[in-house]
Amino acid sequence: MNKKLDPRAIKTRQQIVDAFQQLIQTKHFEQITVKHITELAHINRATFYAHFIDKYELLETVLNARTYDDLAPYFDGEVALDNQLLEKLLLSIMSIHEQMNSSCRRGYDTFSHMIEEKIKSRLVELFTQKLPDSEQLLAVFISWSLYGAYAERAHDTKEDDRVFAKRIALQLTQKMTIPKTNK
Repeated sequence: MNKKLDPRAIKTRQQIVDAFQQLIQTKHFEQITVKHITELAHINRATFYAHFIDKYELLETVLNARTYDDLAPYFDGEVALDNQLLEKLLLSIMSIHEQMNSSCRRGYDTFSHMIEEKIKSRLVELFTQKLPDSEQLLAVFISWSLYGAYAERAHDTKEDDRVFAKRIALQLTQKMTIPKTNK
């Protein structure tokens, strides 16, 4: 049987993810063991290991899902790479961090660097799909610029999030020429 298509395997995998997300709200990531996860998910260790190599892969899966779910919809269909898109993406970056911090308060500091890497790599991947082949470095530039703006924003929260995102997006689009998409 193909585990990816088996409804039971999908349900079990989701139980593991749900148990982990519940635990991360009350325990530091380092304190969470596979035993904690399996007990809360009502599965045995072998079942856990049939789905994940370890708790680090589980964390990576959760972070991948969160970044994909939050960022990918902005790239559906024909989307203009303009300051409105950049503004929405910057607000989404803020939202991802806010949600992860509130739902994983005890473990957030431990893996915030992983969140950063996931967001930047997801943005690079999504921009790469939309930009002409000759402009792939621009995908990295835009992605890292957006994340860098978020990181600087984290130090100074006097300005409203939306006002900040609009200002940064406008500055970015004024400083660069974004080519028409060819994909």
